[in-house]
Amino acid sequence: MSTSLRRRALAVLAGGAVAVSTAVAVAPSASAASTPSTSAAGQWLSAQLTNGVVHNDQWDYDDFGLTLDVLGALRALGVQPAVQQTILSTVTSRVDEYVESTFNEVTTFYTASAGKLLLAVDAAGGDVASVGGRDLVAQIEAATNDETGESSDTYGLFGQTFATRGLIAGDSDEAAASVAYVAAQQCADGTFRQVLTAPCPEVPEIDTTTAALNALVDAREAGLDVDAAVIDRAVDAIAAAQAADGSFVGNGVPNTNSTGLAAVALSRAGRAAEATKAASWIARHQVTEATGGKLASETGAIAYDRAALTAGTADGIDELAIDQWIRASTQAAPALALLSSPRAAAAVPRFARSGGTVNVTASGLAAGWSSTARVAGGSTARKVVPAAGRATFTLRVPKGTARRTVAVSDATGRTVATTSVQVLAAKKLRVSSKSKVRRAKVQKVVVRGLAAAEPVRVYYRGKLVKRGVASKSGTYTYRLKVGRKTGKVKVIVRGAYAERNGVRVFRVVK
Repeated sequence: MSTSLRRRALAVLAGGAVAVSTAVAVAPSASAASTPSTSAAGQWLSAQLTNGVVHNDQWDYDDFGLTLDVLGALRALGVQPAVQQTILSTVTSRVDEYVESTFNEVTTFYTASAGKLLLAVDAAGGDVASVGGRDLVAQIEAATNDETGESSDTYGLFGQTFATRGLIAGDSDEAAASVAYVAAQQCADGTFRQVLTAPCPEVPEIDTTTAALNALVDAREAGLDVDAAVIDRAVDAIAAAQAADGSFVGNGVPNTNSTGLAAVALSRAGRAAEATKAASWIARHQVTEATGGKLASETGAIAYDRAALTAGTADGIDELAIDQWIRASTQAAPALALLSSPRAAAAVPRFARSGGTVNVTASGLAAGWSSTARVAGGSTARKVVPAAGRATFTLRVPKGTARRTVAVSDATGRTVATTSVQVLAAKKLRVSSKSKVRRAKVQKVVVRGLAAAEPVRVYYRGKLVKRGVASKSGTYTYRLKVGRKTGKVKVIVRGAYAERNGVRVFRVVK
């Protein structure tokens, strides 16, 4: 990469107001199954890679830092393991291109880049002492002031936190001083300043504060001495900056990038309610199967803000916009893993006619994503779930009498709800009674061969005289008043469907 492009990329790494910030917060990654939103986000991010890296077509360079952000997001979501390995192998094999550049025969080593790569290697269980043949920990140490703990060429505190976390991951003796340097940048309101040579800003810098908090939490988890009050003030400051709708402001606008970083940081700090609220706001900015428009082929991507989502729906994502979409998605996607899947349920009528159709009503589904219903031996139906999370599917059941399982799955193919329906085929029911009965008396009619709880209708002299329900054993008994008219009479019994019937003829005598 040319030096000018390298410095442009590092300006992005520095965050602040110049661009969408880029980071490796990575927390969620639990063993829970992926959801439609996390799975789609992982698929979309993976699709943005070219030969294992994100290539910036606008400026024609491979963006290794953003590539590692993609890796961090995939790991946090617990998806695309093969892609994760490809990314790490690719960036590691090109480590020299990422961590340093040469201009006018002067080579600059970028401690923030090295720290970010160390975090990725460490998270994958790799050897942080030898990354692509380089000891990046030692190199960061060499570029870190022994007295102050400040590392060189970090482009502000945001980048410094990566160098610090790299030292922590490498179990460096200089990690403690580096952590202390980060902690010393805290402002009176609990936030952290990005520009190290300037006073604390009037507007809180949430992205930088979350980055600092992650470094401090890393240090505490590694057993380093960290003032708990510094962490508590940072957490409180982040929580205080949250808007009522769950969002966080960065670069002057509520956006998914800042909100994603804050959500993960709050989650790491144990502030689940605020983290979940932020994640829910992010979810409303993700491209789903219901989004449509020019974004129909971009499901899983996360827009930077509402304006980007609106513009993308109308115009799509072009070469100028894609960088923002990828950066926003990498930072926002991990927060989606904080959202618990709704508890889905499926309901069907008790009975279905052999070879006929049955309506399956499912609730608690992931809105905006497709769900599929299927009946064993029968048909399958798919729908995009509306905002209420409820959908009705019409399925055709197979022929024959049998209890058939009905399953509803989400967009990932995971079964989220099951139930069953009793399919009933045509049948001659057995109807028994006395062969004759005196007029004005009662005739006992017993019906057998019904399904348990099957509805029953009894007809006498051509009129419906009784409705009922079969017993668990499939029988039904009715005591029929025969009336005073004598002669041969007929009792017709029908089950759930007209083709399930039986007839009994007897005489009414004086």
